[in-house]
Amino acid sequence: MRNAYPQPAGQPSRPSTSFHNDEDCDWDSGIDHDVVSLLEENARLRALVVRLSDLVLKSVVDQK
Repeated sequence: MRNAYPQPAGQPSRPSTSFHNDEDCDWDSGIDHDVVSLLEENARLRALVVRLSDLVLKSVVDQK
């Protein structure tokens, strides 16, 4: 991935620094599972919204 804001000519680029603390590694161990669960639930809810919208539209058309 390239830098969206390249350094002007003549200026040294900053070194890439990252902070990593081994004690904090476990706080997000369940986040991957939680994100997948949320995405699956989101997909189910979107499918239900589509079905409900289809039923409402069909009901409106049938009334005319």
